[in-house]
Amino acid sequence: MDSRMNVARYADVPRGAQFMNSTTYDSKVFDVHERETIINLAIADDYPVLLAGMRQALAPCDDIVVVAECTRFADLLAQIVLKRPEIVLLGCETDVGSLAQHLHSLAESHADVKAVVFTGNASLDFHEVALRNGARGVLLKQCAPQLIAETVRKVSRGDLCFDRALTHRMLSTFVRRKRTEPLPEKPKIATLTERESQVMSRICEGLRNKEIASKLYISDATVAHHLTSIYRKLGLADRTELLLYAHQKDISSLKAS
Repeated sequence: MDSRMNVARYADVPRGAQFMNSTTYDSKVFDVHERETIINLAIADDYPVLLAGMRQALAPCDDIVVVAECTRFADLLAQIVLKRPEIVLLGCETDVGSLAQHLHSLAESHADVKAVVFTGNASLDFHEVALRNGARGVLLKQCAPQLIAETVRKVSRGDLCFDRALTHRMLSTFVRRKRTEPLPEKPKIATLTERESQVMSRICEGLRNKEIASKLYISDATVAHHLTSIYRKLGLADRTELLLYAHQKDISSLKAS
C-alpha cells in the first residue's frame, strides 16, 4: 500500500491558502468524516464460493472489514480468538441441531461477538431457532447484496434483524399467551428489584451475560440467577420472550429487517 500523501489543488482558493488542510488519504485507511468506527467481520460457510461472494459484496464498504473467512466452525472459533471480530456471518442451511449448537458455543465462548445467520432456508421455524439461540439476525442468501452491509451495520448498532413475518408471528403468540394471565403487567414489573431492573435494561441493550456481569461488577452466575428470577416474576420462558416483552411494553426497540 502506498503511504505517500496526495496533495489536492484548489483552483479557486487564494494562493496562500491552497495547501491548508489539503492532505488526503486513501479512504480505506483514514476518513473520520465518513465513519467513526470500523466493524470487523468474520464470515463462515461450507462453500468457498459463497465466502468469496460475501467478501465481494462487502468490498465497497469502507466501514466493514472482513478479518477472517472459514469453512469449518472449529476454524471460526480459532479465528475469533486471533482476529476478535465484532460480528460473525454464520452460514447454515437445514441442520437446526447444528445451528443451535453453534450459536450456543459462540455465546458461551465469545459473549461479545454478535452472530448473524446467513441461510437459504426461508422457513420461519428455522429463523425462530436462530433467534431463540442468540442470533442477532438472519439474512437470506437470495437477498440483495447491499442488504448484507445494511444488516451488519444494524446489528453493530444493537438492533435485531429478522424477517417481519417472524417478528409478527412471535409477538402474536406472545400476546395471545399473555392475555390468559390475570395479573396486570405494572404490578409484575414493580416486583423486580433494582438489580433485576438493571439486568433487564442491559438485556434490552443487546448485551450478553458476560458483558452484563462486567458492567454491573457481578459474576456471570449472579446474572443468570437474576434472569431466572425475572423470567419467573414476569411469566416468561427465556431471553427471547424477555426481548419481545420489552418491545411490547416500549422498554426497548425490536427492529426487523
